[in-house]
Amino acid sequence: MYERSAISHLAVLSVLLVLLAFNGTRAFAQQSESNTGGPEYRISDMKAGFESDTLSITLVGDSIPAYTVSERFAPFRVIVDIAGAKLAGSLSRPSELVPANPVGNMTVYNLPDQQQPITRFELTIADTHDYKITRNGNNIGIIVAPASDIAKLSQPASSTPAITDFKIDTRPDETNIILIGTDQFTEYHVGTLKGDANRPPQLFIDIPNVSISELVREVKIGTAVQAVKAVQYNNGARILLDASSSELFTYDVQATQQGINVRIGENIGDLPANVQTVAAAKSDTITDSTLDELIESSSSLLSKNQKQPTDTTSDSISEMQDSFAFSGYKNQRISVDFYKIDIHNVFRLFRQITDLNIIVDSGVQGTVTLALSDVPWDFALDIILNLQDLEKVERYNTIVIYPKKKEFVWPERAMDNLSFEADIEVAEQESLIIEQSSNVPEEVMQAKDLLRQATILEKNKKLEEAAALYEQAIALWPTNASICNRLAALYLVNLENNAKAIYFAQKGLKADPKNHSAALYAAIGSANMQKNRDATEFFTQAISGNPPMKEALFSFAAFSENTNQYATALKLLDKYHQYHGETVDTMLAKARIYDKMGDTDKAAKQYQAIMASGFQLSGDLRDYISGRVAGDR
Repeated sequence: MYERSAISHLAVLSVLLVLLAFNGTRAFAQQSESNTGGPEYRISDMKAGFESDTLSITLVGDSIPAYTVSERFAPFRVIVDIAGAKLAGSLSRPSELVPANPVGNMTVYNLPDQQQPITRFELTIADTHDYKITRNGNNIGIIVAPASDIAKLSQPASSTPAITDFKIDTRPDETNIILIGTDQFTEYHVGTLKGDANRPPQLFIDIPNVSISELVREVKIGTAVQAVKAVQYNNGARILLDASSSELFTYDVQATQQGINVRIGENIGDLPANVQTVAAAKSDTITDSTLDELIESSSSLLSKNQKQPTDTTSDSISEMQDSFAFSGYKNQRISVDFYKIDIHNVFRLFRQITDLNIIVDSGVQGTVTLALSDVPWDFALDIILNLQDLEKVERYNTIVIYPKKKEFVWPERAMDNLSFEADIEVAEQESLIIEQSSNVPEEVMQAKDLLRQATILEKNKKLEEAAALYEQAIALWPTNASICNRLAALYLVNLENNAKAIYFAQKGLKADPKNHSAALYAAIGSANMQKNRDATEFFTQAISGNPPMKEALFSFAAFSENTNQYATALKLLDKYHQYHGETVDTMLAKARIYDKMGDTDKAAKQYQAIMASGFQLSGDLRDYISGRVAGDR
């Protein structure tokens, strides 16, 4: 079933929080896979009927259509744009052919100012219903039915299973690769291919009668398995696993409920030197039983369907020779082969690859044909955006894609030294306009007016007066955790009153036990007051989100380092890298901790990694790191 797009805004004020959680607008398209034989698609007839709470419409055409499907909201509509469509004379008023019904109304019109003529079929759909659009030869079928019925229609046919993803889990002793499928694979063939001068040894798995149309064709891994690839083979697919050395790895292949699980034995001594470095780094995790007890509960939340990052790191020499590294493209590499695929489906694929939130403007339309091999995913994305005259803006874990001619502005946020969450009613003055409504308590209306006044005072740097009004507001509206967060941040950062910061943070946690920002403020305030036990408990609560807040992980690591809990700090930094990627600050923190532990070899390797990372480093920092590396030789 197609879920309706639900949008929630979390306005975040300061360094790292402007998080927009969108279950993005979905769109898919069917595109001609062969020459249509001409620029026109003649619609000779339109058949429509309404029966058993289901509306069905069939557009009868004379050739294979080229069309896209997208969605609009408020009210919910599905848009079918058909290129070069021409209606027969008997269809001068196609909307009138749709019988009167309570679930779907259709309008038909031409889009002006298009390079190619486009006819738009727009259906407004009732909230209780969903839709499915299919192509049957030259015809386009539209079904508007109850959501539960559409869900059944949307399930893939059992006779045509598909491989949709590679799930990769790397460990010091083995690598697990699961071929995620829409059905269990009961028939497959496993074999090996010897290496030669042009190709490494390979393990292959042949799976008949399976589709790989939604699968990324190549993923770099960098352990005993150099890469996993997928290619069309006869009437199915061949999955190839390239060895990283001249000898094939040990393996075990088993069918599971998820798909096919390939277990690869890791023998670091048999790998090339650069791959040994990568594999050894993955086994260097320092455990700490105290930290395990503190954050095990949050780790269980984070393990749900998390994609493991693939490692494309090589030694510093080969990395410097990589032209992509010089260009700033250093993300996971992929190989893709798209032929006339709707651009919305392409962006859905990037969502699966990156685990980032990708929001696509409703004005984005078109198809792309693209064949790229072994390129960073962000390089591939930039190519597509340039070809389609699109822009992207990125903040933290969210990418917004929209036409260049359109302007996009992030929600306004305040800039403080420490991040804190604020309800949109606190962050944006215009949203605080009070609407007289009988179902709004008088106390809440008074609180909103106080919030409006406090926001103005805060913008004018009258922070103590603003805090006083926020306190009056929370007294009137005690269930609003965002006001508590606002007060905690003000007292912690601007007014330097740790005790009050902890007090209001605790009130925020009482209003919302999952208020991770409030837990972070309470943790920092407790740490400032040398209440280390309380700080540890609040930090643990602050990192229990899914994924954990990056500023909470980094602050907890800094606190652990300052209290000489070095193993704990390293483990927290590893978690930061796992879920948010490396930064100069986190890499420096690891190097500094290794220095404090007296492990100069690991410290030197970490400093070398910083130099080869591609991050912009100040002259002083580069000189310091160079000196540290030279001094450890």
